[in-house]
Amino acid sequence: MRQRFSQGGELLSMNDEALRRRLQRLGRRRRGSPPPTRIDAAPPRRELPPGEEIETPFGPTYLIQNKYPLDYLHGASRLSDLLKFDSALVAEVAREPRLREISLERLVFIDTETTGLVGGAGTIAFMVGVGAFVENAFLLRQYFLRDPGEERGMLHAIQGDIEAAAGFVSYNGRAFDLPLLEMRYMLGLRRHWPLSTWPQLDLLHPARRLWRRSLPDCTLGTIERQQLGIQRTEEDVPGALIPGLYLDYLRTGDASEMGGVAYHNAVDILTLVGLAIQVLDRHQREDPSQLSGSEALAVGRWHHDAGRSGLAEIAYRRAVSSSELEVRLDALRYLTAQLKRQGRREEAVEGWQMLHTLASDDPRPCVELAMYYEWHAPNLVEARRWAQEAMVCLTHWTDNWRRDQAWASVEHRLARLARKMGERQ
Repeated sequence: MRQRFSQGGELLSMNDEALRRRLQRLGRRRRGSPPPTRIDAAPPRRELPPGEEIETPFGPTYLIQNKYPLDYLHGASRLSDLLKFDSALVAEVAREPRLREISLERLVFIDTETTGLVGGAGTIAFMVGVGAFVENAFLLRQYFLRDPGEERGMLHAIQGDIEAAAGFVSYNGRAFDLPLLEMRYMLGLRRHWPLSTWPQLDLLHPARRLWRRSLPDCTLGTIERQQLGIQRTEEDVPGALIPGLYLDYLRTGDASEMGGVAYHNAVDILTLVGLAIQVLDRHQREDPSQLSGSEALAVGRWHHDAGRSGLAEIAYRRAVSSSELEVRLDALRYLTAQLKRQGRREEAVEGWQMLHTLASDDPRPCVELAMYYEWHAPNLVEARRWAQEAMVCLTHWTDNWRRDQAWASVEHRLARLARKMGERQ
């Protein structure tokens, strides 16, 4: 086979050269043949939600804008109710110390609608909702991507809303919405913008603390219906369908379903305000009597983590009266552990006994009672009785190393008690 060198010195075979000539011929049209049919980048867009086209240095983008009065009622709360809470409370609930110095008026509420939930460079945010308190109102701006080619313009327009803020309020925004926007800014505008590191009240985490025991799930929609009393109209579309509806719109140009998507996004933003009100209100109460058992337990743990043992105890005692068995058990465990740490073992006795009654397979309260009667309120007969009860509990455990270890510990205790009782006889 003959060989020749390319201009760059690369060795080419005749087969390579023939392939190159053939590819070049494929790019030529026959003389007199009609030009190829032009395919538009996207079909014409019809029935877009009411909004306006705005110009940016990177091209146009589409903006849907609505302003709500502060007394607007969303569910059980008015939007203005949020502004009464102190920034210090917000910082503690969010476990974000930087929020202590930021008023709620300087935070933006953000939510995105995307082409999928898998992440990666192929996922785009085609609608970004940004809400903020401005001039005695709540302003909601929704940026809609009419065509993927307008993404740079949309990203540039959103910058103004974000740069005016000091932090975010979101629902899982730290893990999803903000990392996605970071990636889109890097790809679209070549801007490294670490938005996920900004101060943020991500409501997913305190909402889970409050309601994960009492709700089937902690999606925003479930919390909205069952805790906030919000009922969406028939205009809404299910969140799971939104990526597919947008792809249908890109393919057909029919935007009739995009109004429902915009409604869905707008209600999500308003619900962030309502949810923040309810979450902060529950954490602010010093009297937990009006809280549910699971809420009181969550607030008790929050107070405990902040070092407020007195308020934690009040909340635990409210949770102990819950009708939910798992809530009562956890509340008793936390309460008795706190009383023991504080040297108030005599007060913990009733709790340990109640734990044994409610969870008869758990040897831990029996061991605590055996220890109490052996070392702190000397009564060796009672100590032996509770150690024997612990052995009975362990017979229900699966035979493994944990059971063997616990069994050996209780056996050792019983042997020591037998020696002590023998010495006294």
